[in-house]
Amino acid sequence: MSYKPFSYALLVTFALILTACGGDSKKQNNDINKARGTLVSDKHVDSEQANNLFLKYAVKAYKISYISLDTQGNKTKLSGLLAVPQKGPNKKSPLLSYQHGTRFKNVNRPSNNTEGLMELAAQGYIVSAPDYLGYGDSLTKGHPYIIENSYANASIDMLRAVKTFLSKQKTPINQQLFLAGYSEGGYATLALQKVIQEKYNDEFTVTASAAGAGPYNISATATFMFKKEENKKPSFMNFVIKSYNDSYQLNLIDDMYQPQYVDGVNTVFDGLHSGGQINAALNTVTSQLFKPTFLATMRAGQDSMPHPLKQKLAENDIYNWKPIAPTLLFHSQYDEVVPYFNSENAFEAMQNRGTQNITLAKCGLNRLGSHVACAPIYLRKAKYFFDGYNPEL
Repeated sequence: MSYKPFSYALLVTFALILTACGGDSKKQNNDINKARGTLVSDKHVDSEQANNLFLKYAVKAYKISYISLDTQGNKTKLSGLLAVPQKGPNKKSPLLSYQHGTRFKNVNRPSNNTEGLMELAAQGYIVSAPDYLGYGDSLTKGHPYIIENSYANASIDMLRAVKTFLSKQKTPINQQLFLAGYSEGGYATLALQKVIQEKYNDEFTVTASAAGAGPYNISATATFMFKKEENKKPSFMNFVIKSYNDSYQLNLIDDMYQPQYVDGVNTVFDGLHSGGQINAALNTVTSQLFKPTFLATMRAGQDSMPHPLKQKLAENDIYNWKPIAPTLLFHSQYDEVVPYFNSENAFEAMQNRGTQNITLAKCGLNRLGSHVACAPIYLRKAKYFFDGYNPEL
């Protein structure tokens, strides 16, 4: 097995992109397989640059527009980035579905911000990176944040669209499919892997999957966050709450938040505000942000004091199932954004179900292992993990 190492500078750059932190997809819907691709970057990594950066290939990037489903099962147009290594005629490549991390601002979506993904493709992977519902071509729809089926639909239908586009371009692919993502992307990666295995294994076969620092046990994560007296980055958990309220039509914002924060919650998660702007519109003190009755209910845990939000959070837990494809979980024990127990719970639950090929890797930076600092280390681990399955690079 041989490979060229990533440039560490590129890893750090890609880390910022990793962490700028529904209904089932219907295979019989022919519209889903139709794709429109637009070249969005001919400022690609050329051959000389590739050699200087320990990369292998020049790359072209395309914005792909395709049809998928929203959380209500309605057809909608989505978009994403396709990055293709320029290998020459008849040289096949593996597909890598890359699920991006949290991006509050629509401008940072993959189809508009190709940096980092280009370098990954320059290693030899054809990279398919959906913007997700609520970004890019579907900005006005709102983003279903940490909702399982939404990620699966966006990624699966983009893979179909990518295959159609590559066939028209006469770009050959092999039979390998790798899945990768960190933070929100880690959750989206496991969600995609799970749905492929359970519903689409006659269409896709996952070669290997690497999921980093995702909130797989989202119901326990929510309880943990509500019990904290202070949350210095309230944008993440409140994005979940707003997303669930809208996607499941709960209509409970007024019942959950103190009156002075209702307007802010209803307006800042629009794809136009940054994480910093969202944090400033909220309150870091948990008891000051939420109404007492709601807060007491959410702090009580899943098994007592029922609430519609609790029910929907539990429905989107994805940690307790049995993966078939080789799976790498990666997380820092000192992650201050997504608690480490998410990966630990998933690893133990999957082992208890008899999963044969699963690994839990720790970041290894001790107390310096923040969520963002561990992103480039995750990417390197994922790349080496995938190399073990001999992709045609």
